[in-house]
Amino acid sequence: MLRRTAAVTVLSAAAMAAAALAPAAGAASQAVASHGRFIPATKAALPHSNDTTSSLNWSGYATAPGSGITGVKSTFTVPTAGLVPPGFAANWTGIGGYTSQDLIQAGTSEDPIEGYYAWYEILPASETQLTNCTGDSACTVNPGDVVTVDIHNVGANLWSVSVTDAGHWSWQQNISYASTESSAEWIFEAPTVGVQTIPDNTGTNYFGPTNTFTDGSGTHTIAQGNPVTIDMGAGIGVNEATPSALASNGQSFNVCAYQQSCPTPSN
Repeated sequence: MLRRTAAVTVLSAAAMAAAALAPAAGAASQAVASHGRFIPATKAALPHSNDTTSSLNWSGYATAPGSGITGVKSTFTVPTAGLVPPGFAANWTGIGGYTSQDLIQAGTSEDPIEGYYAWYEILPASETQLTNCTGDSACTVNPGDVVTVDIHNVGANLWSVSVTDAGHWSWQQNISYASTESSAEWIFEAPTVGVQTIPDNTGTNYFGPTNTFTDGSGTHTIAQGNPVTIDMGAGIGVNEATPSALASNGQSFNVCAYQQSCPTPSN
């Protein structure tokens, strides 16, 4: 996810501090640059089903059939952003970006510098912060809020993107975008802010109870998509974020920041 350009000076300083602790994802010449597609931790071939891989910026689950994903949905609880280590975090769901350059996504950001807010993004453009939400024009996001994101195809290169903060506000917009429809993801992310950052310590990030994707044969749970499990780290056995196993419903899971194991939620 590309971070917005507000508070660039402060963000750049924090990003450089974070980057000093994290593996470099590539040279950066600007304070805000890069994008939110999957950054692999190693040069090994990416798995496409029933496997585990490591990423410098993502942790969670992806299902990657290569084509035909026409919808994705996720409900998650907004975590509390920690101050140590200095970092940045986002929780989102999207289509594309695992094996492709395109990505349409929406979710929330949580960090101690820019605070909490909701956004959508279509690569290669940077994020657009949500405004004018029904029920709260400021689209206020707070820790503990339960957010649902629903992205689905409604026409040729036309996508409905909706975000709902339960009991507080809702937002929806149809967006034109050419997607490869190659994958669906449910992700805790360390965004890029000029350089690749590390995540702030958000503790246990709960995704659930609904996490589904849609293709030509209907709507399916993550488990039914033969998913890839994604650890965040350098691929050397020490993770910055670790996902749990899927719950018995095939949909719910946790991502634990700065833990090497993560408990599976009950539902």
